[in-house]
Amino acid sequence: MNKDKQVSVSYPKLPILGWAAFTGERVTPLPGVLDAPYRRDTTSGRAAIGLGLELIGVKPGDRVLVPTYHCPTMIAPVVQAGAQPVFYPITGTGGADIDWLRRGASAGARAMLAVHYFGLPQPMAVVRAFCDANAISLIEDCAHAVFGVSDGRPVGHWGDIAIASLTKFFPVPEGGMMVSSTRRLDELELLRRGWLDELKAVADAIQLGTQHGGFAGLNAVLRRLFRMKKWLRKRYVPYEHANSVASHRFWSSRSAFAARWIANNVHRARIAATRRRNYAQLAARLSRLKGAHAPFTDLPDTAVPYVFPLYVDEPEASYQRLRGAGIPIFRWDQLWLGTPALQGDRGVEWASHIFQLGCHQDLTSDQVDAIADTVAAMIDSPPHRT
Repeated sequence: MNKDKQVSVSYPKLPILGWAAFTGERVTPLPGVLDAPYRRDTTSGRAAIGLGLELIGVKPGDRVLVPTYHCPTMIAPVVQAGAQPVFYPITGTGGADIDWLRRGASAGARAMLAVHYFGLPQPMAVVRAFCDANAISLIEDCAHAVFGVSDGRPVGHWGDIAIASLTKFFPVPEGGMMVSSTRRLDELELLRRGWLDELKAVADAIQLGTQHGGFAGLNAVLRRLFRMKKWLRKRYVPYEHANSVASHRFWSSRSAFAARWIANNVHRARIAATRRRNYAQLAARLSRLKGAHAPFTDLPDTAVPYVFPLYVDEPEASYQRLRGAGIPIFRWDQLWLGTPALQGDRGVEWASHIFQLGCHQDLTSDQVDAIADTVAAMIDSPPHRT
């Protein structure tokens, strides 16, 4: 038998809809983005960034400060706005290198995108002070951190605006959010969704939950719904394949009603508690691997994690094998073309070496143990080379 042969297991990569989503306390003990006084619901976190740039007045040719450690969807809205992304380095704790920025690279910047990576809130008071001193609008990226506290203030409350990605924390098929604690967002006009979009969102959420056993006892009814979804798919053009006009309309629209309803009504205490439990479980199992280490083993009391970050010494030996085994794993190895190598930066290094392991609320403790077993085996025992 080939010992390197992979056996794929179906773990949910993101939260799923099911009966469990409505159990436990409704409110999480930690505040966050959802508590901001002003909020607009968007189709995605990427759409929220693009709309946020428009809202704060970024024009073609403006300079926007962005981190070297990023998903390309962070940078694309900047480029689409005609602005110039100016990359800044991040430190070993994931924060913006403010000393580097103070040395002059930020001169003339119109806006700055600052990120709470992995759901671990970064110190934002120093970032806020830097932006204020240099007349820079601050976009606080909370795509990884819907809940949490930074320097005594909820995440999402430091930026002129903040953005979030609902699909990372809630069992929704789509959805982002733009919030602000200082300015009303009424001037932002978002288009209504068509009925096909609305029906598809409902079907997507239910189907994914059913695939992972979220709705015990309703399989027969749900199968009928999915037959209807197949009929809808023949008449629906997904936004990612649509022309630029249709894409712009999608990004300028509200999220589907189903996504908004689910995010507003699921019980949030379970989200926070289970994610923290799963993170701690992975930290205990994976912090002392021979070929990897956990850069953030101790989870602050003020954090609700998105993923568990694991630094792998030789990432190419195991990343695709872990994906093939069905592990809920992500990596930001596709950096924006032209991302520079900056002195003292950790961002470009993290792009290939940091594995983001799922720890969301719909992974059971047994599943987390199984994930840890697979990760440990594949990192400690790379494939034989002939």
